[in-house]
Amino acid sequence: MTKIVDSQVTGTRAITESAAADGPIRRLPLIFVTYACMFVFGAILLLMGSLLPSLQLSYARAGNLGSFPLAGILAATVLVGPLLDRFGVKPALGLALILVAAALAVMPSLHSYPGLAAAALAYGVGGGVLNTATNALVSDLSASARGAALNLLGFSFSLGALSAPLLMSLAGGALLPSLALRVLATAAAIILIPILWLRFPSPSQPKASVKGLLRVLNRPLVWLFGVLLFFESGSENCMFVWSSKLTADLLQIGAARANLSLVALSSSLGVGRLLAVVWLRWLNGRNMILVSAATAVAGASLVYCKFGFTSMLEGFVMLGLGLSAIFPTALGLAGDRFRETGTVFGAIMTVALVGGTAGPTLAAWLAKTGPERILDLPIVSAVMVVALVLIIASPSVVPRIE
Repeated sequence: MTKIVDSQVTGTRAITESAAADGPIRRLPLIFVTYACMFVFGAILLLMGSLLPSLQLSYARAGNLGSFPLAGILAATVLVGPLLDRFGVKPALGLALILVAAALAVMPSLHSYPGLAAAALAYGVGGGVLNTATNALVSDLSASARGAALNLLGFSFSLGALSAPLLMSLAGGALLPSLALRVLATAAAIILIPILWLRFPSPSQPKASVKGLLRVLNRPLVWLFGVLLFFESGSENCMFVWSSKLTADLLQIGAARANLSLVALSSSLGVGRLLAVVWLRWLNGRNMILVSAATAVAGASLVYCKFGFTSMLEGFVMLGLGLSAIFPTALGLAGDRFRETGTVFGAIMTVALVGGTAGPTLAAWLAKTGPERILDLPIVSAVMVVALVLIIASPSVVPRIE
């Protein structure tokens, strides 16, 4: 516990020293703007899926185009972490918002596949930087309540993820999808204004070399966090992809009704992150994750029982509530234990992205022996999350803050 407190004091001291050297840091406006950046990331993460129906592309080209934003997000997540610790979050957020705004603004005027692919890759890179930088900044600004602050950041992501499909569903006719893209581009440009104006904390490691920062990745604890989030992300993305089809196949109902399962799952993920902000006043991060994993197992088991449509929706609600708090709360625990927030978050979020990619594919393999076998994945993942968080929370593996 002492080492965790030392880490929190270190983060607070860095912010205080930055304020003393450069003037006051207005924490609440900075937090608010950071949440707005995460909203933008949530919107662009699901943007291509909402945009594809309005594009006249073959299935092969549509699938390839959908992979470009994810490739950009992965590349940025791999590379940006040490740069955040070395140069600070402000330039990263500014460049990311410029990249997103520019890419979205030009997309309506692009009519060639290479042009659309380049724009999609560009806003994916910007989104990957936004994701890593916002999590690192909120962690550094909220040393005494990282888990709660990061769950609230996750709620901002959920709101953003709902905005793109909503904008596109409201966009009817030939011109309105382009208008929706310009709305999102304008939002990114507007958020850039306070980013340029507000004062940010100084870089946590301004004199360190990138090679020196990467030494933190030699610590096994970093990869324990990564593996934990690998299982959580794999489970979460698997359920996003498969929930509707699973419901349709198990209950033999139509697609329109089965899609309510995805609505239940998505809504409960957002609500769960809000509830976690309250629950973390009484539960520490480890116990929050344990309760969340148990809730996810209960939800998956209820879906597995196939009692009926209402019962299945309730199961997906429980599953969403269980999954919702694990990722941001685990990031909070990582922030408690490491000074090199950007480098560590970049590494473990890269592993999480790999898990999110693998989850739906593994579920497809499990489904060959019956669609209900898909539910083995969130159940086994929850068990692995419990085992890993118990190891991580053990005093013997908490790293020494140097």
